[in-house]
Amino acid sequence: MLIAVAFIGLAAFIGLAVDAGILFTQIGHLRRAVDAAALGAANQFREGRSVIELTAAATEFINLNNVSTDPATAKVFICEEPFGPAPYSAAHDPDLCPAPLSGDPYRKFVRVQAELEVHFAFLPIIGFYSVPITADAISETAAVDLVLVIDTSSSMAFDLCSDGLDNDEDGVFDDCPSISNPGPLPGENDVDACNLNATLPDDDGPGEDAGQLPPDGDREDDCHPFEEVRAASQQLLSRMYFPYDRMAVVTFSRVGSRPVSLAQGSDPIFVFNQIEALEVETNPFVTGQTPCDFVGTGGDPRGCLNTNTADGLMFGGNLFGDPNADGISSPGEIRQEAVWILILLSDGAANAFYTTEGGLDPNVDRNAWFCPGGTPGLPTWIEPFCTDTDSSSRHDPPPPPSPQYDPDDAARDMADFVGCPDSTEPQPSACSEPGQGAVIFTIGLGDQVVNTRCDPSYGVGPSCGNLGEDLLRYVAGAGDDNDPGTPSALDPCDGAGDGNDCGNYYFAPSGAGLLRVFEAIASRIFTRLTH
Repeated sequence: MLIAVAFIGLAAFIGLAVDAGILFTQIGHLRRAVDAAALGAANQFREGRSVIELTAAATEFINLNNVSTDPATAKVFICEEPFGPAPYSAAHDPDLCPAPLSGDPYRKFVRVQAELEVHFAFLPIIGFYSVPITADAISETAAVDLVLVIDTSSSMAFDLCSDGLDNDEDGVFDDCPSISNPGPLPGENDVDACNLNATLPDDDGPGEDAGQLPPDGDREDDCHPFEEVRAASQQLLSRMYFPYDRMAVVTFSRVGSRPVSLAQGSDPIFVFNQIEALEVETNPFVTGQTPCDFVGTGGDPRGCLNTNTADGLMFGGNLFGDPNADGISSPGEIRQEAVWILILLSDGAANAFYTTEGGLDPNVDRNAWFCPGGTPGLPTWIEPFCTDTDSSSRHDPPPPPSPQYDPDDAARDMADFVGCPDSTEPQPSACSEPGQGAVIFTIGLGDQVVNTRCDPSYGVGPSCGNLGEDLLRYVAGAGDDNDPGTPSALDPCDGAGDGNDCGNYYFAPSGAGLLRVFEAIASRIFTRLTH
């Protein structure tokens, strides 16, 4: 009897040791499975899936991790406040919502809770057969603050509506009406015609809302490929998840502008309409001065060119520090927890940059504008205008004015401002000062991106590099790893041929390729596990 009783006690102690190991092993397995399930559910949440679909995804991840022969049950919780007022369902977790009256934005939190029954091997001898265990994890799909920076210069209508092509594929070649409105530069008449035609009744014929004015009629007669730029931008807008994400829009031509700030960017209808209203700008000329008839005459091109990439990057980068861009930000508008992304779309090299130092007014004073190698009244400008002889060279900004500081240098400086880490992070040696720490993607559109080179007839050497693509790849590299000085051995664009995607840079030879590019960028938004 004593031996039998002792054996039971011994078995209980052995069972306690063995079954405790089984219990803690299963707890570890369940925790890892729930972590994976939370990530999986958060990825589905990013796509706007329902709670039922999130729960199915979480349960599948748990059971795929082979936690036990018994299936685990998963419950998914989210903050349901953005989807309407109370009463809420059982999936609502108020702890995942911002504190009332805090002004903080909603975040893409998903909490997954799972329960599993652990069966013991030895403890049933003394009447303990199983015990339930639970685990939970909170995952966050990164909220996105995205700034879309779009080139609206006249060259963005390089597939002009009077080019004799059926750009809108409506079966006719009369894409633009016959408009006589000569501009100061070749091609401006075409851009004016495209923009004016967008305000006229549609003439595409039956089946195309004939006779209707925008927005009731279509806009397929507008400038190409800018029509496709608008369509791809609106498609990107549809991939974002409001009200969690925000999308601002910045445009640049001769100067930058801000149609949509981040503070306004949580309203998708407003953003859509602002994108729809964008137009290609005609070639500029300086107010109060002689129109820019410098082409072929040796005149002064400063202030007459209209691809101010530096201004676009500056306007876009400033939004991350001040979503209103008016010097006043309310609580929650600067979202440090969000992923900051800037997408720059352009069709060629930078050729315009100005300063307001010393009270200069770029609207009336050509001395506010930078071009290398020229003197007012005695210009020795090179082609393409306002660029130096080598796209790989980098010059210090003024003051004092550097005779070779050009719009390409200014654009690279602004790329550093957007991409370099902020003041809380260690600074790479290539960053002269802290930046915004944003992720940057760039898109080169059209043949000018890969064919903009110096004209050797100007005596500046055989080539100055690929001014458009070199710049866009640099900008993308500054925002790829937040280090503009990434060694060439680690640079994904090092050795990539002209017109090839690499790293965060994408090339679209025509507007038709933009949907692929925007879709590829949208798919690279990432998810992180918070705890």
